[in-house]
Amino acid sequence: MSKYADIAAILRDEITQGSYGKEGKLPTEQELVSRFQVSRQTVRQAIGCLKHEGHLHQIQGSGTYVSLANPPRIRQNSKTIATMCTYISNYIFPDIIRGVERELSGEGFSVNLIQTENRVDKERTILEKIISDGHISGMIVEGTKTALPNPNILLYRKIKEMGIPLVFLHCTYPELSGETVVGMDDYQGGKALVNYLAKKGHTAIGGIFKSDDRQGLARYAGFSEGLLECGLGLNDASVRWYTTEDYARRHKVIEGKDQVFDNLCGSTAVVCYNDEIALWLSRVCKDASVKLPEIASFDSSQYAMLLDKPFVSIGHRKELLGKTAARKILNMISGQREESILMDWDTTVLS
Repeated sequence: MSKYADIAAILRDEITQGSYGKEGKLPTEQELVSRFQVSRQTVRQAIGCLKHEGHLHQIQGSGTYVSLANPPRIRQNSKTIATMCTYISNYIFPDIIRGVERELSGEGFSVNLIQTENRVDKERTILEKIISDGHISGMIVEGTKTALPNPNILLYRKIKEMGIPLVFLHCTYPELSGETVVGMDDYQGGKALVNYLAKKGHTAIGGIFKSDDRQGLARYAGFSEGLLECGLGLNDASVRWYTTEDYARRHKVIEGKDQVFDNLCGSTAVVCYNDEIALWLSRVCKDASVKLPEIASFDSSQYAMLLDKPFVSIGHRKELLGKTAARKILNMISGQREESILMDWDTTVLS
């Protein structure tokens, strides 16, 4: 992120927290130059960014002021936490949501479950309604296509200005700084799977990863670092990428087996982004009468039980992740500061 964007993020948080008092006047440009040790032009870029977002306005001859010196707050009697996920009823999400609900219900809070179907247009509609209604205490959010530029960032910032705390599941958006995240250590998970396969004697290890979320990027980063540490080198031809839309069209994609196997280049083992993709690969191999490579995957979900051997799948801390996110949002509602946490994968299957 550029220097002016970093400064804008710091000032934005201070504005949200009411750091500039009743008058709402910012320090002078020179004072900000001295504070951040940057040029006057960088400070002006940061202020310009916040003016464009509607946070600041300038009065000639007087200075720069907060446009919302006293931003609206949530209703204090609200006991509802909006929990926004990409999907609710399938894969690992029911266990995550169970953890959220158990922790919140113990404190007298209810959960409003909403799904985006991993679509930014639905995410936008949901966020606009939350801003319009303002009847929640906090939000637990799984971001939508977090590896891509997101057009809804200003809405998230508006929600924070309203005093509604946010906790992100798995990862947040690059454009949002300082957010509290509860997720898995995807980088270390990717390395662990490669190390496991290398120790079993595999030297041709391929990978299939999701390109439109930051989990996929982190798992690939661990995968590639694991290959280098094991002395196996990198080979782009052995890596296949897919998006949310690709997976939705998977039945069409697998009609031509070359579309799958050309990119895997004779790999004897494959690291898959998750168990859904591992199962998909297993069925493609079976339909094409191709020998199944050894599969190493993430999540240890119900899909893993349907996979043909050999395979391993490391365990996601699903319910614990949900409980931890819920506890953090409760603490933030009570005024506490919370830090992000990345949980270790359950790698006992690799022992």
